[in-house]
Amino acid sequence: MAQVLDKTNFKKPAIFKRAITIEPTSRFEKFREKCMGAELVVKVDHARIYTRVMKETDGEPMVIRRAKAFYAVVREMPIDIDPDDLFVGYIDGIWAGKQVSEGKGELIEKALSGNGTRAFSMSEEDERELREEIIPYWKGPRGDWSRTRSSRNYELIDEGRYEIYPPFIPRRSVLETAGGTVLHGHECLDLEKVVKRGILGIKADAEDRLVRLDYADPDEVKRVPFLKGVIMAMEAAAVIGERFAARARELADKTEDDTERTTLLRIAKACDRVPANPARSFYEALQSFWFAYLLVHWENMETAAQALGRIDQYLYPYYKQDIREGTITQEEAQELLDFWLMKFQSVRKYGGFGGDKGAHVSVGGYKADGTDATNELTFMFIEAIMHLRMPQPFFSVQVHSRMRDDFLLKACQLASLGLGQPQFENADVIVPGLIARETGGPPITMEDARGFTSIGCQEPMIVGKDGLKQAGIMSVASALEFALNNGFSRQSNEKSGLETGNPRQFKSFEEVMEAYEKQLAWQIKKFTLMNNMDEINLAETRPTVFRSALIDDCIEKGMSREEGGARYNAGPGLIAAGLPDVADSLAAIKKLVFEDGTITMTELCDALDHNFEGYEHIRRMCLETPKFGNDDDYVDGLMAWAAHGWAAECRKQRNTRGGHGVPGIQAYAFYPRYGKELGALPSGRLAGEPISDGVSPCLGKDINGPTAVLKSVSKHNSFEQNMCDILNMSLDPEMFEDEDGFDRLASFIRTMVDQKIQHVAFNVVSANTLRAAQKEPDKYRNLVVRLAGSSAFFVDLTEGLQNGIIARTEHGI
Repeated sequence: MAQVLDKTNFKKPAIFKRAITIEPTSRFEKFREKCMGAELVVKVDHARIYTRVMKETDGEPMVIRRAKAFYAVVREMPIDIDPDDLFVGYIDGIWAGKQVSEGKGELIEKALSGNGTRAFSMSEEDERELREEIIPYWKGPRGDWSRTRSSRNYELIDEGRYEIYPPFIPRRSVLETAGGTVLHGHECLDLEKVVKRGILGIKADAEDRLVRLDYADPDEVKRVPFLKGVIMAMEAAAVIGERFAARARELADKTEDDTERTTLLRIAKACDRVPANPARSFYEALQSFWFAYLLVHWENMETAAQALGRIDQYLYPYYKQDIREGTITQEEAQELLDFWLMKFQSVRKYGGFGGDKGAHVSVGGYKADGTDATNELTFMFIEAIMHLRMPQPFFSVQVHSRMRDDFLLKACQLASLGLGQPQFENADVIVPGLIARETGGPPITMEDARGFTSIGCQEPMIVGKDGLKQAGIMSVASALEFALNNGFSRQSNEKSGLETGNPRQFKSFEEVMEAYEKQLAWQIKKFTLMNNMDEINLAETRPTVFRSALIDDCIEKGMSREEGGARYNAGPGLIAAGLPDVADSLAAIKKLVFEDGTITMTELCDALDHNFEGYEHIRRMCLETPKFGNDDDYVDGLMAWAAHGWAAECRKQRNTRGGHGVPGIQAYAFYPRYGKELGALPSGRLAGEPISDGVSPCLGKDINGPTAVLKSVSKHNSFEQNMCDILNMSLDPEMFEDEDGFDRLASFIRTMVDQKIQHVAFNVVSANTLRAAQKEPDKYRNLVVRLAGSSAFFVDLTEGLQNGIIARTEHGI
């Protein structure tokens, strides 16, 4: 059984008491403990229903087939209610479940064959059905999961025009959201629309658009299948409340516990109303919002990084009304928020079947008119994350120059608890960056930009209007390696890049930079081709109807999000990992070879070829050159050059819907993996060591204090990294032993805002604690840490990720 997190695992009780305003209720703590001890189970209900309908509808338009499959899933998925929970519905049917999806077919097959990680339980009947009926169908006649891929893509591949995976990164290193042809998500739908207007209101919009079609226009006629699919999906979605209401009353009739009966009847009353109709109370709004989120995943179980948006803004009118009318107290509302947020932790990482959904909640920020958006719920959501003490949902606070001091202090108190939460996101940088995106259509308005939310790790998007698709994360440090080895990988000795000349013959630093730029441009182009293949695939094989109906303009255009129905269609989203490694390495080459003349290019390349073995004197010199993160203009200027070059090249790219590339800098959890595939670098980094996790300095290289880190990061243009620009730092937990620790961190965040830095997040767990957790993981089962753009249980991470976190410089403020 999982160990329940004690409030003193990270800090002394006094610090926790200073941070908490409302104590979590005993009912919530009991439910949390129960959930954390649940056994994980793999189920095939969703795959069974989906497969059956797809077989039955063979030959019909794909959007209709998908709509019919969703219709059947909503009406047939097994449901049940935990009377200890205040809200109903689990994405996977049960708390610790994992529904199989055809999108994970290859991983499923591998796990069942015994060649993969099988960290799950499954009934014999489900496994038989999976092997004999579900997998054979989705694997298709080609024997390679062709039913999940576009035939047009295969034509392009067969003609030799595209490659499935770019050769510059081994297949295993391509982020799933980049190369996986079944990705859905990484967006923020207008879930508030379900709460405010109800499912039936959205259905009426599609019916009205269908009536207004000009059937004499062939282009208008093409819209019919999508609109009929939306109507069908909304008809199904409207009955989910009825199903749970009936089940709640059935259980209420059987129980002899008065408290349990009261809870069940309250659930039934709410589900009679939502999500079919507009919510009337705070409780109904929360349940309706959760239903909408659940239904998005039931449409496609491979949905990931589905954000919730500015939830303190959406729910505030309902909270304010109930408080004014005296139908709820603040303490009762806080308990509801605690239970509600717990729902987003219900899917845990599950061996070869994938894992966490990556829900992201944002609070704070600006209103549409540019005034501060903080309200009472903003503080209560921060409080709920303190009570929750979980990796999910991802949680960000939007900070800016006009934010309230008490809001910032409350966010810093949360940061002190060592949960890797919250992320501090600078709206003063993000809003202008969003407006600068080239969407291939209407420009992003100031009002929409101010209402942004973050998705996935930190990527800002426009709520309910955005069709941006993330292409994935690319190791740009490999571009420098290829430039310094004429297109070859030092680890594999395979040709993985362009031939840009023998680096031993480079006569100037400008030649090094030019070779790097050529390699980088080639990599970005390949990444874009891969993204565009995925976009073609999704439009042809995975059009959505329910989720597309929650994106502005899809109903009016009569086309899915995947086909370009969203109002804004910038993209692809291209993310760089390893830019600080590039800057540190360029600084070493410039100084040692072309300025001081201490070593030659031949000597440097020989040292890199041998991973500095026998060349230890050269490595010492490399390590002593300026390093990014120490407020040194020599190397910080090279980081600014590299970041600008990355952004400029990304913006040249186009997606299949007319948008231009959107650049960003981060590494998610892939910086150790990318490091393993990379040889030695001129920075002095050895082969196989992790690369940087974003705009964070390379591990352990920031030695001049936290303010120097901010100064270094501020020198590159964060505005143009308008996909993300992630900075992670480690803080000494002891700084919060003093009464003014929260205030010092708040001042640091104010400086971050003033320096126009886009993002910062913190680990506030000592390296000694992390090392102890490596040795005795069972004692630290619930230790939460910050990765690059997300939080996770430390003991669930690979050794490489654990060591990377431990190696970060531990700062005091």
